[in-house]
Amino acid sequence: MRVFALELDNDLKGIPERKAYIEGLIARLPSPELVVLPELALCSYMASQAIWQYADEEGRDAGAWAVETARTYGTFLGVGFLARSGGDYYNRYLIAGPEKVFGAVSKSEGEAAVFRRGSFGSLIPTPFGNVAVGICYDSRRRHFYENVKDASLSMILFPHGAPADPKKPEKERRENDLRCTLYADAWGVPVVYVNSRGSLEPMPGKMGEMMRRRGFRMNGMTRIYAPDAVPIPGEMPEAVGAEVKIHSKRRVRDIRFYGDDILPGNRLFRRFVLKPDTEAGIKAYESNK
Repeated sequence: MRVFALELDNDLKGIPERKAYIEGLIARLPSPELVVLPELALCSYMASQAIWQYADEEGRDAGAWAVETARTYGTFLGVGFLARSGGDYYNRYLIAGPEKVFGAVSKSEGEAAVFRRGSFGSLIPTPFGNVAVGICYDSRRRHFYENVKDASLSMILFPHGAPADPKKPEKERRENDLRCTLYADAWGVPVVYVNSRGSLEPMPGKMGEMMRRRGFRMNGMTRIYAPDAVPIPGEMPEAVGAEVKIHSKRRVRDIRFYGDDILPGNRLFRRFVLKPDTEAGIKAYESNK
């Protein structure tokens, strides 16, 4: 399968503008069979309630656009979008083909002030097998692994809108490689990591302030992890492409976790920054949605 992951410009705003931008990129890809877009590709990644203006009721518009685009370019398409359902907002990701949407998953541990959180599923059945989708932070978490560990998978997608310190690219690459390689080795299937590029917009809480002071941005670092991958050369800086073999496979090894996270992390940060930020964010979400 010819797979392409597109690093989108996060600074471009507006649903019509982003649709045209994405379609323009897809039109330039050489015979794509699967195009993987980042987290919240249709509205751009925003970690504040300002993103609510781009909400798509039940994801109907995102689904219709994805199917039409897949049909136009003869490909399968993975798309991140913001859905509004029953008065709540969900960070979602779908996979579509030329005829229909095969399914969508919601981010379980989304930004607390912005999205409804919960214990959501992680599998999308497609004509080429079950695809596991871990949206950004979910890809690090034990619940994602528990959701998929007993499933036969053909591919794993990690769509991101992940900010990091641009002055420490080695650290970001090392952590990405570790996480994605653990999953690629456990199943023996391709793992696609795709992230946007661009500015990190204002994020509430202590964590947002820390990121702002350190100049965090989305730095891309998109990569397709598969031992048999054959890179597809091209001149588009936004596109990372590879031909990969697709076979449904069962897990052949366990993945070790540190508590509920795949990375050791900083316990003090989790206790004194992440936990209170999450609790405050949940209150802010319930007060404003």
